[in-house]
Order: sequence, then C-alpha cells, then structure tokens
Amino acid sequence: MQSHPPTSTDPTPAGDPTVRHLILGTAGHIDHGKTSLVRALTGTDTDRLPEEKRRGMTIELGFAELVIGRFHFGIVDVPGHERFVRTMVAGATGMDLALIVVAGDDSVMPQTIEHVEVLRLVGIRHAVVALTKADLVDQTLLEMVADDVRDLLRRTLDIQAPIIPVSAVDGRGLDELKRHLAEVAHRLPERSSDGPFRMAIDRVFTVQGRGTVVTGSVIQGHVHSGQTLELWPRGDTCRVRDLQTHGSDSTALHLGQRAALNLSGVDRAAITRGHELAAPGYLSPSRRIDAALDVLASAKREIKPHSRLRICIGTRELHARAVPLHRRSIPPGQSAFVQLRAREPMVAVYGQRFIARTENGTRTIGGGIILRPQAARWLKNQADELQALNTLLTSPPAERLRQVLADCEFDTLDNLTLAARTAITPADLPDMVNAINADKRMVEIGGPDRRCLPEVFETLCAKTQRRLRKYHERNPDQPGCSADMITGWLERTTAPGLGKPLFARLRDDGRINVRGRFVCLPEFAPQISAQDERVYDQMVLAYKHARFQPPAVDEAAAALNADVKRLRKLIKLALAFGDLVEIDGTIFLAAEHEADLRRAVRELIQQSGAVTVANVRQRLESSRKYVVPFMEYLDRIGVTVRQGDLRILRETVSA
Repeated sequence: MQSHPPTSTDPTPAGDPTVRHLILGTAGHIDHGKTSLVRALTGTDTDRLPEEKRRGMTIELGFAELVIGRFHFGIVDVPGHERFVRTMVAGATGMDLALIVVAGDDSVMPQTIEHVEVLRLVGIRHAVVALTKADLVDQTLLEMVADDVRDLLRRTLDIQAPIIPVSAVDGRGLDELKRHLAEVAHRLPERSSDGPFRMAIDRVFTVQGRGTVVTGSVIQGHVHSGQTLELWPRGDTCRVRDLQTHGSDSTALHLGQRAALNLSGVDRAAITRGHELAAPGYLSPSRRIDAALDVLASAKREIKPHSRLRICIGTRELHARAVPLHRRSIPPGQSAFVQLRAREPMVAVYGQRFIARTENGTRTIGGGIILRPQAARWLKNQADELQALNTLLTSPPAERLRQVLADCEFDTLDNLTLAARTAITPADLPDMVNAINADKRMVEIGGPDRRCLPEVFETLCAKTQRRLRKYHERNPDQPGCSADMITGWLERTTAPGLGKPLFARLRDDGRINVRGRFVCLPEFAPQISAQDERVYDQMVLAYKHARFQPPAVDEAAAALNADVKRLRKLIKLALAFGDLVEIDGTIFLAAEHEADLRRAVRELIQQSGAVTVANVRQRLESSRKYVVPFMEYLDRIGVTVRQGDLRILRETVSA
C-alpha cells in the first residue's frame, strides 16, 4: 500500500458524482516502450522489482494512475516478452480499454499480434494506439507503421482506433494521446456498480504492522472497509480492514478502480495470484464449466477432443481438458461449445471471458465466454444441449434466465447464485422471476415455495412414465411398481424432500395411477389368464367367507388347489384393486371386513371408553391369533392408541 502521486490534467474533485473510473491496460511487444510511456504520462515508474530495473525489462504487472478530466484511469502495465504472456492476460482482467503500444522504429511484432488477439478474446473493443519512439524516425516510416497497425486492428479487432505518434523522451504527442484517451473513454457505455463485489487478485504481500494486503482491479460491484468477503477457490471468509487505491486511503472502492485491500482473518500463505475475493454467497467452485470457445485462425493445429489446455481465467492459470459438444476436433478459425474439465476447482460467472493456451504455455490458441459456471456432465441428447447453450449465448436476459431455471430443474437458487449464472443484478431478478411465473405458469410442488418450469415438470413426467412402462413390459401380470420405490426414485432424481410432493402431484394430475401401495400407468391393466381370473374370484370369495379368521396364504392355496407362488401374485393384484387389505405380511382381510373391523372397534370404544383384545375378540367372534395383529394394524394406521392393555381412539388423545 505504497503511495504514487497521480498525474492529472484538469483534475476533477474526488467527490464529484461525474467521476468515472476505468481500467486502462497496455499491450505491445517487448522493448516498444510501454513502461516509459506510462512513466511519461503519470510520473510513475511501474517497474518496481530490482530484476526489472537491472534487466530493463518488465516482468511483472505494474500500476499507475492517470486523471484526465472526469476520467480516472487505473493503468495496468503488462510485460511484452513472450514468456510473460500469461502475466499480460492476468493484467487484462477487468480492462475497459487498451493502450496499444507499437514502436515507430520496429512496427508490428509477434507479441503485438498476440496481445491484440488476447484483447479480442477478452472482449476489448476500445483502444488507442501510441506509436512510440517518434523522435527516432521520420514521418514516412511512422505512416508505414501506422498502416501496419490499422491492418492488424481491422483483421483482429475489427475496429478503427486513433493512432498517435508520441515520444517519452521529448514529450511530443502526449497531450494529444491524453485527449484521445478521454474521447474513447467517453464512448464507453456506463456500467453499474450495483452488482455483487468481485475482484481477481494479481498481487499479494505483507505490510509490517498491517498484515496481508492484496491488490487487483474491481471488476464488479463495490467494497467498503469492514466488509466480510469470501476468498476463492477455497471459500475462506475474511474481513476488509483498510482500503487504498494508488496509495490513497479510501472507505469504499467501486467498479473500474484499482484496489489494495488489507485483510484480516486469512493467512498470507493461503493467498496467491489467481485467487478471487467476492461478496459472500456469490461465487461457487466447480471443476466443470460450459463455454463457447473460439479457436484463433493463427493457431497452428486443431483442438482435439479432451485436449489439455492452459486456461487463463481472471488472474488465474490452470490446466483443463476441453471436451467439444460435437465430440469432434475444432479447426483453427472455428468455434464450438466445449466443456472445460479441470482437476482443481475454479470459480467463474456467466459471460466471463477466458483465454486458452497450449498445454506448455507457448502460444495463445483461442478463448471464449463462460456460459455455465456450474456445469453437469453433458447428456447423450446433443440437440437439447446445443439448443440450451445457444440460448445462453445469444438470447436476451429474460430468455437466459428461463434457461438457467430450466437447467437447475428442481433446485431452488437464491438471487446471488442466479446473478452469477445469468449476469443479471440481484436487484432486477425478483421482477424478472415474477414475470416468468406469470408467463409460464410455474408448476407448484407441495406449496408456493417450491416451483419449477412447466417444461421441467413435463420432462420428469415423461421420465416417470417411461420407467413405469418398462416395469409393466417386464412384469405384465403385476399390479404395478412399488409406490415407495417410485417415490424414492423421484427424490434421488430431483432434490431432497421432493419425492413425496412430486409423487402426489403426478397422481393428482392423472399422470400415474395409484392402486394401494402400487403405482402404474393410467392405461395399464395387469394381464392374467382366464384360469387366473377364476382363481382370483374364488380367492376373494374365500376371504369374504372367512370374515375375521382369514386363511394363511398356503392354506388358501391348498383349498383352491392353486400354486402358492402364483397365489401370492394374485393377492398383490387384489391389494392393488382394493379387494383385499394387508394387515401384516401374512394376514389379509377382505376390504369390506377391514371396514367392519374399524367400525366395530370404534363403536366398542365409544360405548365403554376403552377396549381390550378380549373385548374385540368377543365382538368379532374371532381368536387372539388374529385380533392381536388386527389391533396392531389399527394402531399403525392411526385409529387407536395403546395404553397398557387398553386401546383408546387416537382422536381423543389429540383432543
């Protein structure tokens, strides 16, 4: 947190609401004079390391401030050597516009091209070009170099940028350069600071007496002293003790400002470049991210499925495999949807840009935009995934939100998580979600607090019916699948606590038919032979005649001259069709007698206040062998409550 006095032309008071903070990043080949130009503009030498001063070469990111009218530029000076391109990419994080530096005596060089390609890939479309060392060359050569630059910008960024010859030695062109920087900055669209705070860390160090300090560009929202933040990808919680920007103390910093945060609650050793600070609950780590990837036309080879790449995202670099949706190689100059699969957890938000480099880091080969910062493994149905990813890439915010809600299916996402997955501010989300509720008529599941899109519910209905259809095909003589089994499957397929509400919704909507403890398709009817139909009718009649002394299954099978195993299947059918009621695993009553049982016990208790097993046995003209299970059954279904040897009605206990 070291102070560097900002250089200002026509300075604007810090409290003026018209002040606009922007990040200005340099780009260009080594030895083209980026650092000298920044020093001439600001008075700040951004080469701070002894090795940089000894070698005369920028190795690390450097920072300075330039004030031009109402524009406060936080300058990020990047190294130009090919070995430090990843550092340049880190410096491009949060950049609003670029200062492209080309030496008038050297013209466009390899890292000029690579840096400009990086600018395109990270979404920078506003730039000013400085032709440095104008004091060393004549006007004719400067015009030739300017033509080379125009051609590069046209081919790569598809823009026309002002090109100003300058000299850091005699100062020529510096005022004109500042004027053009202000003009380009004026054309930049305003960005709101209302979103959740986020900052990618590009430096971390310790200040004696203060502790851990991290720096970065505020790429979203704002931060104030005393605020609690989360440090990712680990998710540790820390607190902001103090804030500075370019050496000046501040109580709050906003989007577009360089920031130095003095943190407490986190160890210096636990932080490195590439980590991120964010508002609590905003970011979530993932090892899979879905993205749209552009492969540079200058890439020397195609990207094959499952290729290992170096991914530069924020200020972090990590290895990941690129899996194209179409499972084919991506040639140079082409684009494709890919899933980035990393061994380490990473954090990102919708719309964030990234750079892809070769595995050994020698060349930038592409880049793209994050579409799903939290991705699941792709389904076999590529057409559905293609449509969803196209919606995320090209559709307006409302449609994008609908797609995210469809992706999350039955999970309930809070506004911060939705903001990270849609790039819609949390303040705007409630109205947009309400509009979707009204337009789409969201499906309620067990209450207004749990809803899903109609298409999500229809997909689940279709899956459930396919599952039941397969069961019926394998078991045509069964009454259906176990209701408990379907409820458990629904729970596992959707979200905890949704199994029973979804089962009830499917039943109430007529998508499934519930028969006792079995569930089947509405149109399904068990297929049994004519002989089994005769045995079925005889079995039900036998249980009706037996009244409160029903036969055991093997006894019934012997009396009917039927196979025991087959009779058990017919009993399942009788339970499903409501002809029999299961008392326990071995005793079954005819449905009409089960109703008589409940009525008789209720009448006995109402007459005497309580009953014993003996009282019920006498009333039913049965035996203890049956009456004890009968009473346990009534306890279980909530008709009676046992108190010692007596039973009373449950409703009297509740009252």
